[in-house]
Amino acid sequence: MGRKLKLVGIGLIAVLIVLQFFQPEKNDTPIDPELDMLELLAPPEPVADLIRDACYDCHSNQTIYPWYNRISPASLYLYKHIKKGKEDLNFSEYGLLDKVDKIGAFADFCDVVDAGSMPLQSYMLIHKDARLTQEERETLCNWTEKQALKVMRE
Repeated sequence: MGRKLKLVGIGLIAVLIVLQFFQPEKNDTPIDPELDMLELLAPPEPVADLIRDACYDCHSNQTIYPWYNRISPASLYLYKHIKKGKEDLNFSEYGLLDKVDKIGAFADFCDVVDAGSMPLQSYMLIHKDARLTQEERETLCNWTEKQALKVMRE
């Protein structure tokens, strides 16, 4: 049994070493100011800071990667979360949304922030700036509600 366990251990180490040569692509496309939500809407700086700190790593084209992103399987895990986050909402492509989608994005944004389901708990473990207080959640929801009303009037 000891020999089998040793072989399994060596095999696992070999797989982890091979995985290091297959890194996912980085999410670092330059921000287009004509499409990016923060550039287009110019929210007050406290709101912009909250959105950048709590949302932009997974919901924009500009992720600030932690050191452990260079290590598989952590890099694959982060890639999966970023890809899913951008599918749900990509602030870097806000300018491409039509009126209805913009209103829906603001409503969804407030819903998930208010419910505490965003940012993800796993993200907040490492990113202390992403931990939103109830007051910060209310600030974000108030801002998104005002923006949705502006879009409705356009």
